[in-house]
Formats: sequence, C-alpha cells, structure tokens
Amino acid sequence: MPTASGVRRTFCCAASVLACCLVAQSAAAGPAEEYLDAQLRVVAGLEGELDRLADAADAATERLLAGGQIWLAGEPGMISELVGRAGGLCGAKVLPSRAAALPLGKNDVVIFSDYGLPEPSPPDAWSRLLKSDALVIAFAAEENPILKGPLPENIRPIGLKMPYDSRIMPGPDGRRFMPVAAPAIATAEWAYVAELIGACRRQHRQLAVYLSIFLDPDRQRYKRTAGLLFEPDLRPEPVARKEYAGQFLAAVRSSLEAIRSEEIPNLRKAGAWLAEAAAAHAQIIRNFQGHLPPAEAGGPGDVDFFTNARPIRDTGPEGEAWVRANLHAGDVYLLLGYQQNEDAMAAAANALGARTIFFTSRGPGAQERENPRHLYVNPHWPYTDACLDLPGYDVKACPLSGICGLSCYYAICGEAAKRP
Repeated sequence: MPTASGVRRTFCCAASVLACCLVAQSAAAGPAEEYLDAQLRVVAGLEGELDRLADAADAATERLLAGGQIWLAGEPGMISELVGRAGGLCGAKVLPSRAAALPLGKNDVVIFSDYGLPEPSPPDAWSRLLKSDALVIAFAAEENPILKGPLPENIRPIGLKMPYDSRIMPGPDGRRFMPVAAPAIATAEWAYVAELIGACRRQHRQLAVYLSIFLDPDRQRYKRTAGLLFEPDLRPEPVARKEYAGQFLAAVRSSLEAIRSEEIPNLRKAGAWLAEAAAAHAQIIRNFQGHLPPAEAGGPGDVDFFTNARPIRDTGPEGEAWVRANLHAGDVYLLLGYQQNEDAMAAAANALGARTIFFTSRGPGAQERENPRHLYVNPHWPYTDACLDLPGYDVKACPLSGICGLSCYYAICGEAAKRP
C-alpha cells in the first residue's frame, strides 16, 4: 500500500510530466484524447498492413491443415487474452517457455508478443523460437529490435505504430506513463485471428471458437469445443481475403471513436474523482475482470496511486460483502467489469459514502444512473463481446472488451495524474 506522501509525490510528478506533454495547439485535448488517439493510430497502421496479415494467415492455414497446432508465447497478458477466451480459438495452447525442448513441429504456428519494455519476455523465449521450424507471427512496435532483420523465413513480423517502450507520456525526469502496448497488441493479434479464421474458411474449414460462459450457463458448448482446433463437420463458404481482419479493425475503430466522442467528460470526471480521493488520503480501489486487464494491473507504465494494487475479482454477493467490510466515505472503487452492471455492489459502496466508477457492457439501472456517487463509463463493446459475424456458425469471434476496457482505464489514469 503506498504511503500518503508517496501518493502525493506520484500525483505531483505525474502532473508535471503530463503538463509538459499536452499538445499546445489543441487546448481541449488532454491525456484521455492522447491515449485514444494513440490506439487509433495503431488501428490505422494495421489497416495498411492487411496484406501482411493475410499472407501470414494463409501460411498458417497451410500448416494447420497439415496437422499443426496453434501456440501462444511472449507477454503473459497477451497469452491470457488469447487462451480460453470467449470469441477466441478453442485450439490455442500456451507454449511452455521453460521446457527443456519446445514441443514445436514444422507445421505448428506460434503467436508471439513483445511489449518492448524493460521487463523482457522469458529470457530465451525469442531466441528459442528463432531456432525452431514453426511459423512464428511476431507482434511488437515497429522499432522493436526483435523485428529487425535479417529474420528466418519462418518469422512473420507485424510491426505496430507505437513507441518502442509503449508509453506515450514522457517527462523530463525520465518517468513515462500510460502504456499503449496491451490494447494495441490485442488489437493486432485479434485482427490476425480474424484473418486466420477467414483463411481457413477459404479452405472450407472452420476454426472452433468459444462462446462466452456467461451466455452458456450449463457450459455444454464449452465442453464440446474445449481444446478443439477445427469444427469436424462444418464446411463453410469461403470469405474474401482481408475481409475479416478489415471487419474486426473497423469494429475496434468504431468503438474507440465512440469512446472518444461520447465518453471524454466521464473519463475526465473519473480522473477527477481519483485525484480528489488521493488528495484526501482516501482509498482508491480497482477491480479488474476479464483476461487481459488483470494481468496488466500494476505493470510497467501503470500509475501507482491505487491503495489496492492487486485485482479484486469478486463481484456479485462476494463483491458486495467485500465492499461493506472495507470501504468508507470518500473512497473510490473502480470496476473494469464485464457483462453485468453490478448495480448492487455499486449501491452498497455508495450507501457508505464511497464513489464508484464502473465500465461494463451493460449500463446501470435507473436508480444507480441517477446516483451522484456512481459514474458509468460506456466502454462501447457489445454484450456478446465478440463482434465478428461468421455466417453459418453459431457464435461470433474476436472480442473487444480487453481493448476498450484497458483504453478507458489508462485514459482515466492519465486524467487523474495530470491533476495537482
């Protein structure tokens, strides 16, 4: 738990850092706009790389149809985002980075990510992949040294338009804030998965995709598809090359632009609430749900003014009990949730005099919507989360929640940190 003086130092330092970085020619722009614009630049860059994504997907499809498997490697957060994920590939598996020998064959496909931060991926993960025969699709900033040539033919680099160290708010003291990498690489990897699904459909095969367990209460479909690479009997119609990656990127762009055009006042208000709580030495609590967000809590470039720096995954009755036992008047509770609005938990906190900031795909009910201590930020992802329609298939693919939720979170933290 940070001390009160530590919290004050964080805010003072961050305020100086961010004040130096705001764009002078746009007086209305602040950290929230800066962050969302950075993510939109990544989307624009990927929209110019559709051929590269499609080429890598075609190459992977050839190997998968020859008996290969899909492996995930690199950043723990990105592995968490893609494995066992609603809207994601049922057959994706985690590559054991510290095994004596990597279990990779010549037909296997590895999706690899690197944030480019001082904290590296497992020490020899990249060098070992370079020596393998597997097809490796590598996602990192354009300036990341791992993407610089010469690379073996089995390495397909996908460079992203973001800073090498990922952070967009530099300061004269060397500290940098607001990392772009996690939502940016999530966008790129899901765009690749979308195009991989399309490439397999061009061969009349359907990669198995998970349905959200929240939409599958008895988990019958989950049990049927767990670990399944291809649907055994489905022979879908082909889809045009680059269509699915383009559709997914359009969905990301639409959500980010909606946040930027509609949610800036709420992002600023949320930041002000965090700053006020810090100034009053109150608790600032965060609760991250989902796959990617919990893995990023407290990571490099994140702010450090949260009293509870670890995710509190409890919601529902357990979450209400925790709130009643731990919150006090003046505290702030930030929930990056999922599909439910968690109104009861917000009401329990508000009744104690604490403020709540929630962003979930389902907005609050009438009572909480009118509660002055509750703030809802619409993260603009659909209730299904996955957004890519697959004609003839029973679920959608490629989720938006990690991308949109983390973008809202970092935008709020930037707004909080800029305040004295």
